[in-house]
Amino acid sequence: MNTAAPGQAPRARQTGRTAYRLLATALRGKILAAFSNAAYLYSSQQELLWLVGEGTPMHRRCVQISGPMPRLTADSLFRVEDQRLVIGSEISVDFSRASIWEPSRFSSSDAIAMTALPERVCSTMSTLEGLWPPKGLGNLLPEIMLIPQDHGAPRSLQKLDAISSLAWPTVQRIAKACLAHDIPQICQQAKALVGLGEGLTPSGDDFVGGLLFCRAILQSLYPELSCLEFTDQHDFIEDLKPYTNIISFTILKDHADGYAADTLHRFVNSLLAGESLDSICPLASEITQIGHSTGWDLLTGVLTGMLLVFHRHEPCRH
Repeated sequence: MNTAAPGQAPRARQTGRTAYRLLATALRGKILAAFSNAAYLYSSQQELLWLVGEGTPMHRRCVQISGPMPRLTADSLFRVEDQRLVIGSEISVDFSRASIWEPSRFSSSDAIAMTALPERVCSTMSTLEGLWPPKGLGNLLPEIMLIPQDHGAPRSLQKLDAISSLAWPTVQRIAKACLAHDIPQICQQAKALVGLGEGLTPSGDDFVGGLLFCRAILQSLYPELSCLEFTDQHDFIEDLKPYTNIISFTILKDHADGYAADTLHRFVNSLLAGESLDSICPLASEITQIGHSTGWDLLTGVLTGMLLVFHRHEPCRH
């Protein structure tokens, strides 16, 4: 049923750039999954976009509507006609006046010096301690930050949940490969994490997504990091498709291309632009509220990716 007022179709407030491009075509397909705050639509052209209510972070595949989300069910059919997203026989979302959303970007000239990044990351880690206890693979963050000092064994392994315990040996190898700028080794190890965990986006997928998103942003802002070029990225990502669901795979692919939810973009931008820690902490807190552990998993992947600018034996001072 439609939750909008009688005679009034729900209106899209804003659409991500990719969602806007898709809605400009004769799109049709079905709903893959529906929740109280989001519905994931998959087209016959094998394209994914999602519909969300106000207050949910934007993404390039996202259509955000004003007011409450309509009640939607999986397997309902949808089509686009006359600048409306028509779902089933009752629900029609008018996107004719929606604004186009794009993630905020800044140039390499606005980024802090790469040599200042390790201490910057360590200071950020200190602010995250105020958000403890972490969830998901966030439990591994303190141990990951010790790896540049060659402290390899987790001090609290017995306190980790089953997924974190299973992931730790692989995460440890990925972190060491980041220090060595060994992209092939990072990719080889990352394959073992994809599909690990439960939910719409498993913890392993989110960690790998955050890691690859970080790599993409660093490589774009710091030309001196030519070692981070990833010429086989397309083939690597496509090889991961059989190991997870289509929703998580598409989001992972976007992360690898340098596109994430608005909150993650703003967090990484704030960190790399040298903004105050007082402004970074609320963004980190906002990220950790995403899903059950999705936010923590993404954050852990991003901060592990930041080891790409560390050198071995470069300790965190906090």
